[in-house]
Order: sequence, then structure tokens, then C-alpha cells
Amino acid sequence: MSRKSRTATAPAMSAILAASVSVAAMGGLVVCGGTSAAAADKLIAVEWSDPEIRSFVAARTPTRSLGPAADDQLSKLKLPVLAFDGTPGVVENTFRLGPRPATERDVVMDEDNPVWYQIVERYGDVTVSVSADLRIQHTFAPDKFPVYENTSRGAAPQAGPVVSVFDDRASGGEEGYLAEYTVTRYGVPYTVTIECTDAAMDECRDTTQISKDAELLKLIRVTPPAPQPGP
Repeated sequence: MSRKSRTATAPAMSAILAASVSVAAMGGLVVCGGTSAAAADKLIAVEWSDPEIRSFVAARTPTRSLGPAADDQLSKLKLPVLAFDGTPGVVENTFRLGPRPATERDVVMDEDNPVWYQIVERYGDVTVSVSADLRIQHTFAPDKFPVYENTSRGAAPQAGPVVSVFDDRASGGEEGYLAEYTVTRYGVPYTVTIECTDAAMDECRDTTQISKDAELLKLIRVTPPAPQPGP
């Protein structure tokens, strides 16, 4: 499956999130794009009282704009929107391969059920996406699905999120290498996926830089629910 076909439709988004499972970050909660009938109405509870959200709403200052159409879409979401506040370092490192390419961007969400989104930014040989989904499909006991980190002798401490790297072609992909990690903020797991062509495969293997780039993830849009009237 090519990168373009992954980001063209809402079902594609669900396929990506279904493959991106967060266990440890949610204390044993597994979140993915596809939903079963039993879980259709079960959503992650957003921590709207989080100080960062309160400060963001109170500041009322302009945030990063993704363009009028995209901004309008994101304002309808029922979850806080994270995105990269600047070009990730792993992308900057690929510009040595040739002229800096123009950035292409897609925003994917379901306006009829605005509980998930995906922001995809393409920079030539590297594509970076940030996605989140409030829908819950399954729950598992943490002790049954442990998350393993690199504890081998000489392994550097992991300062940021744990990054997993895959050869995308092994599963039928066309782009090359894929790196992925999940961070949890405001009670919501956000998944960052980085796809690299063969020319940029060393960047997808640079887990230290990819993990460091997580510092650039910033809140860019939030629409808290309207206060409920008192009894």
C-alpha cells in the first residue's frame, strides 16, 4: 500500500491507527482506528482540565495555521490537536540529499464523527504524520502485553518516547522504512509515524533524533466542550 493511498480516505486512517497500538502509555488500553459495534460509543475521556489546555484556551493567541480549510476542519474535533511546531530534525537532516522540497500537507478527519484526525506532511523523501483517535476497541491487562525497551549492554538511555523502526516493504508497502512512536497527553494517545524512502532510510533509523523531535509536538487547536448547565 502506498503512502498516498493510506492518507486519501477515512478508512485508510483507521487502517493506520489499527496497526499503531499503544499499551503502556494508556496503562493497558489499546486504541485503534477501527471500532467494533460493542465499542462504538466508548471514547477516551479527554482531560480538559489539564493546565496546558487551560492556558492555551485562556491565552487566545494565534497558533500555527495549516491553512483556512484545514483550520476549519480541526476546530470541529472533539479532542486537542497536536502537531509539529516546526520542521522535525529528522526531516532537516534529509535536505542534504538535494534541494529542499516543497511541503505537501493533508488533514484527514470525519466531520460527521470528529473524534479522530491525521495530519500528514510530505517533505520529499520523508513523510511525517501525527494522528489520534478517541475510539476504544479493546482493553488488555498491562502484564499480558508488556512493552520492551532496549536494555542491552551499552544501550543509551531513552530520553524521549520509545521509537520502533520497521521495513515497510516487508508488509507490502512501497515507500521503504517506517519509524513510529506514541505519546500520551491529556489522556489521549498521539501516534507519530515517519516514512522514509530508500534514499532517506538512515534518517528513519535515527531513533535518537526522532525521539528528540517529540519535543516539537505542540498543541495547535483545542475546542473544549460547552459547559453543562447545573442542576
